[in-house]
Amino acid sequence: MSVLKRFGWRGLIAPALLLYAVVFFLPLGVLIGDSVRPSSSPALSLQNYDAFFTDGISLSIFLRTVRLALFVTLACLALGYPLALFMRRAGPGMRLVALTIVVSPLLTSVIVRNVAWLLVLGREGMVNALLREIGLIDAPLPLLYNTLGVVVGVTHVYLAFLVLPIFSSLLAIDPSVEQAAASLGASRFTVFRRVTLPLSMTGVIAGSTLVFVLTMGVYLTPVIMGGSFVTTLPMVMTDLVRTQFDFSRAAAFAVVLLAFICAVLVISGRAEKRIDAMRGETS
Repeated sequence: MSVLKRFGWRGLIAPALLLYAVVFFLPLGVLIGDSVRPSSSPALSLQNYDAFFTDGISLSIFLRTVRLALFVTLACLALGYPLALFMRRAGPGMRLVALTIVVSPLLTSVIVRNVAWLLVLGREGMVNALLREIGLIDAPLPLLYNTLGVVVGVTHVYLAFLVLPIFSSLLAIDPSVEQAAASLGASRFTVFRRVTLPLSMTGVIAGSTLVFVLTMGVYLTPVIMGGSFVTTLPMVMTDLVRTQFDFSRAAAFAVVLLAFICAVLVISGRAEKRIDAMRGETS
């Protein structure tokens, strides 16, 4: 109480700000400093950044990482929005069951989770065995060690990060608004398209941004589910540090990745503000 009186609200958040400065801003400053000190030259240089855009490999892998993040985000959106809609309309018991299923991947080890997928999607796994048993295929489908396998593995765990924001935005919608639209003769699809979906867009944007940003930094699942056939930028950065001992180049790649993620967050924030402004104009 005395701290609050003496320093005000700044005294309450000071420990958190100090901790954040030590564990985030200080390492970030070191990272940026290392990125402009190439291992081949003692002088400050943008050589690592230039190599990222001109070596013909790094930029291509970065774009493939972006494409993978888009695939995972779209898969989570296709699965997550109907699930969030179901959870909103379900009773308390069924809602709790659905919520438990959605969150359960976050409570299991990433190794256990991916090994389970290897058993399900492998050449002799459950999916291929079932399809061969019912006569749909003669040879095993390539479900692992490609982009499809990585998308499945990452979508499984990141689905919760998209469902929960959408579910929260759906719960915030006043049911009387949808009932008013239905009473005026709008079909269920029209009510969803003109009322429910627009009012839940902030949750869609927040969840999609979260899944996209997390996928841009995912490492272990692509290593296990993609093998050596799917390469992402975090895998390249890890190889630069652990195998080539080129810390400065890895630092430059990390800064580029961080700058891209910051740009995504800015665009996402502006989109949410624009939607809120449009709501204010129409209310």
